[in-house]
Amino acid sequence: MVQYTFKDIEVFLLDDDLFQWVRSGFADNGFDIESYKLQHPGCEERIELAIAVIRSMKVVEDTGPTSQAYKMQSFNRMMNKLHSQDIKSVQPHRTHPYRRVIAYVASIAAFLLICLGSYYWISNFKVQEEVKLTADMIDSLSHSDQVQVLLDGKQAVGLDKNNAEIRVDEDGAVIVDDKLVVASKGEKILMNQVVVPYGKRTKIILPDGSSLWINSGSCISYSSDFATNRRLNVQGEVFLDVKKVEKHPFIVKTTHLEVSVLGTAFNVNDYAKNVETSVVLVRGSVDVKVDNKAKKRLLPNQRLSMASGAVKINEVDVYGYICWKDDIMNFDGQKLTTILNTLSQYYNTKIEIIGSLEDEKCYGSLDLNCTLEEVLESISLTTPLKIVRKGEIITLSPEKNK
Repeated sequence: MVQYTFKDIEVFLLDDDLFQWVRSGFADNGFDIESYKLQHPGCEERIELAIAVIRSMKVVEDTGPTSQAYKMQSFNRMMNKLHSQDIKSVQPHRTHPYRRVIAYVASIAAFLLICLGSYYWISNFKVQEEVKLTADMIDSLSHSDQVQVLLDGKQAVGLDKNNAEIRVDEDGAVIVDDKLVVASKGEKILMNQVVVPYGKRTKIILPDGSSLWINSGSCISYSSDFATNRRLNVQGEVFLDVKKVEKHPFIVKTTHLEVSVLGTAFNVNDYAKNVETSVVLVRGSVDVKVDNKAKKRLLPNQRLSMASGAVKINEVDVYGYICWKDDIMNFDGQKLTTILNTLSQYYNTKIEIIGSLEDEKCYGSLDLNCTLEEVLESISLTTPLKIVRKGEIITLSPEKNK
């Protein structure tokens, strides 16, 4: 078994383009991993080792004082856990943001390689940390406008188009809107992942024939043998129309929920930054576990929600919860604050209200193919608003002269 030291992979850990590609699934200069390996013949294993080390680090991009402080705290926590040696954190140099991140990655990677001394441990990390890797991808959503399809952690497709229909075959072929965009790789792919940025949606045809709609700011992952192993990891919001297969139950796993079905249609909403998580059933029946507690069965037109540990089941009009998949946001007497919270999440933009607008009620529907500014202008036609954008924040106040 080949053993490597930190020096063997240092040059790859310090490569900004490789680091950005590994952490976010894309690079600004169109980085391609296969071409990169061709540029470094004989270094394929060391490159894969560097990739595994970078993926294992729980870090964020250093875009300001807060994130830098967070990274320092994360580094010190890691050192406290790995207390068998006395390794002290060092203040990073003022240089490229990715190189500041690498200062931490390199220190921790060196320690792990010294302690474990083998490529075997790192190669197994990919399987052990599948769910965490999916969570890390969410961090990159605000840095890309593309829908990303990743095969075994490597970007295969970046789509600018909204509402595309995507299929991924077991051999790595990717079909978008019935057109082949990535040819077969000639080998079986173990894990498929799809990341949808804020402001976009996409549709997936799963290997078992089920249909899946993925909402803005969401990520899903599933194995390529999904036709017989129907387990789906979700972060964010999805709507599923599940094909019934008696021998193979369909299981959806989120941070807080586990939903078990055979054949049905339902919506799951579990964003990491939301207070509430929910399941809405359109047809059939589903069993839902919340935080690994006893199962609760839902019937059509019921919604299970959980907030602050309290679980509720209510009768609802399901259309208002699933119409996003048809590019519509429908509301019938909801408070303006509720609508703006949804829009803020969908477009990943902070919206603040000034004045007496919180209790205003709105009726109608909005086209989610429009920009946030266009959507707010539509609302202002019925509820007079003054709309002001300052940087990344939009402020709404009553428009008295309208």
